[in-house]
Amino acid sequence: MEVKFLDLTFLNKPYFVPFLEQMQDILYQSSFINGEYNAIFEKNFAKFIGVENCIGVGNGTDALEIAIKALNLPKGSHIIVPANTFKASCEAILNMGYKAVIIDCDENYNISIKSLKSAITPQTSAILIVHLYGRICDMLSILEVARNYNLAIIEDCSQAHGAKIKIDNEVVCAGSIGDIATFSFYPSKNLGAIGDAGCIVTQSSFLSNRCRNIANHHQDSKEKLQFIGRNSRLDHLQAMFLNLKLKDLESHNQYRQNLANYYQETLQEIEQIVLPEIPTYSYQCVWHLYVIRLQKELEGKREELQNFLQQNGIQTHIHYPQNLSKIKEIRMHINTIINPTPNANHWDENILSLPIGIHITKEHIIYIAEKIQAFIANLSQRTKS
Repeated sequence: MEVKFLDLTFLNKPYFVPFLEQMQDILYQSSFINGEYNAIFEKNFAKFIGVENCIGVGNGTDALEIAIKALNLPKGSHIIVPANTFKASCEAILNMGYKAVIIDCDENYNISIKSLKSAITPQTSAILIVHLYGRICDMLSILEVARNYNLAIIEDCSQAHGAKIKIDNEVVCAGSIGDIATFSFYPSKNLGAIGDAGCIVTQSSFLSNRCRNIANHHQDSKEKLQFIGRNSRLDHLQAMFLNLKLKDLESHNQYRQNLANYYQETLQEIEQIVLPEIPTYSYQCVWHLYVIRLQKELEGKREELQNFLQQNGIQTHIHYPQNLSKIKEIRMHINTIINPTPNANHWDENILSLPIGIHITKEHIIYIAEKIQAFIANLSQRTKS
């Protein structure tokens, strides 16, 4: 049995035929930049997230950089970012000329509130949180910290399309809580394009206008405060494709939740691994990734386990093999400040992402569990002999 980590094909999906039809319209009309599908997708995605404004851009990293620039934070100020995330979260801070303050993650791999509070100084201007693996962060605590210290909140939602939390008895989506939020639509995301794509969302019309101007060479700005703009626009073809897929996002997220529940049932008896937990404050996890953690006799055996699973047709990945504090070009950067990250340092040596997505079935999960158990049995036998 072959179990791929990600299935990026869409040829067998029901929206492939309308995709071809709409693509023909785009080609016939020669409407390649800022066309009608851009406006349609921005409107629909803003409604899905529950915000007033959505600005399509070239990719998720561009979205972060533009969002940070639009906030117009004090020059040289500090932006806090969790260690356990893809390096783009930190690159965006450094590329915009701010100091990146790297802090630890908690047991759920998201930003540690304790570490966050201890890292705040008079130079801190913002918190860049990352809703990792499809789990939303502890936004109630983060909002309280931000209010107490007058800090901006930037939400990196690249792995949390549709993740939800309840605030003041209202269910809200990741991306609708902070001052500004960003999404990546890289093909592997829960809502993935067929190339690079991203967006920025915000409730603020002021920030929305500023982001749109920055992303389009700042050509339409009437602000007295001028920025140097850039070129980062959501491709019309990607916007059209994303709008088709958006209709299925809720059902796909629900399918991922069902798979995660089945993983929990099937793997719970394997004491050598730690299963992901849903924190009590989370209303809906969308399971972009299903990440286990190795313990006991499996610690130090991750590569061996991966090779064994690969030999049996099961692809796995590590998200992420090095947390930000260990990446040399980030660690040595003049604008990087690293706080203690004991959790992140331990997790990145023992985490493993198992396959999850709409291409995975319960039969696949049973097979994966059997092979993990087989590896443990073989390892135990070798140890005894």
